[in-house]
Amino acid sequence: MKVLYITVPSFFDLEISLFRELSKYCDLTVMMIIQPDSKKSAGFEIEKLLPEPSVMPASLYPGMSRYKDMINLSYWYIANNPDNTLRNSWKLARMIKRFAQNGNYDVIHTTTNCKSTFFLMPYLHAFKKTIRTVHDPIPHHKPSWVEDLFRNYLNYKSHKHLLFLSDSLTEDFVKRYHYKKSLIHYSWLSTYDFLTSYPRKANKYGRYILFFGRINAYKGVDVLIDAYNQSLLPTAGIKLVIAGKGNILHHAASLGNNIVFENRYIENEELANLICHSEFVVLPYLSATQSGCVMSAYAFAKPILATDVGDLPHAVENGVTGLICRPNDVVDLTEKIDNMTRCDLKAFSVNIKKRYDVNGPLGWSKAACEIVKAYNSL
Repeated sequence: MKVLYITVPSFFDLEISLFRELSKYCDLTVMMIIQPDSKKSAGFEIEKLLPEPSVMPASLYPGMSRYKDMINLSYWYIANNPDNTLRNSWKLARMIKRFAQNGNYDVIHTTTNCKSTFFLMPYLHAFKKTIRTVHDPIPHHKPSWVEDLFRNYLNYKSHKHLLFLSDSLTEDFVKRYHYKKSLIHYSWLSTYDFLTSYPRKANKYGRYILFFGRINAYKGVDVLIDAYNQSLLPTAGIKLVIAGKGNILHHAASLGNNIVFENRYIENEELANLICHSEFVVLPYLSATQSGCVMSAYAFAKPILATDVGDLPHAVENGVTGLICRPNDVVDLTEKIDNMTRCDLKAFSVNIKKRYDVNGPLGWSKAACEIVKAYNSL
């Protein structure tokens, strides 16, 4: 089965491992659309885009050679969108359509609603088997009706099938977008195991718990700061490290010596070391679907304290791979932070390894098999 998988750099970190396994079960071609706002994203970085719209083998695209030890460049292509203008997005969409037609692919699999794939939508009807991965079935923010219509509703309707990475929001999605539930398929995220390939460096923070990722209002970081300050950890000499770019309500200068706030984009090598040296990871989200941060932490078998939102209670098994607390509840989060320090974190780590080994029940091999099963049923 020939599959053309069209994606963007923002999913680069999670898809490295997926493509490794998926390529074992089908004849896979990956096309990654690069545009100005995605030159640096999720473990991916390109210094300069080409000046004209183009589709070319990844091995010939400037800057991709740095990833030759991470990915198999032989089946990767780059779709270059130099300025994201309407004209060039439309031209690139036509190039992608011709590439797909000339390749005689059995399945077209997309993951994004960027401008180039928006212009690709009318052409998708020419292909018999199309499927789109939906990472956030219900948006975290409230989109305008224009954005919801064009970026979401029409994009979903242009694909004959959809792939969800969790079933937690299926009913809400079906009701909101009037999509047939029978056309939705399922797989899951597994560990971002490429992070473990980075060299280990000395721990510069001592003992600490960790929040990482882009800081948005729905991530609950301010709730975490209040809970940490009320917990037993500061007096026990265990710090809170917050690593990621974004804004918090607390004034950074008032956080004190026990809270380290690295308010910037965190490169993969630094992130890998932050996770590796942490006691456990805290995800105090106020809302969520699934979270890539869970799978980054699980790559190092790190236990997680997470809130009871979205798919987090399924990914973090309470009392097995971590603990679950109520969202937006400082008192409960404080109690669970203290409880985590009393838990057998090594036992949690053993449970994580058993579940997320590459060939384990929740490993990438099984996840890829579910996707291939979806392809076969289209």
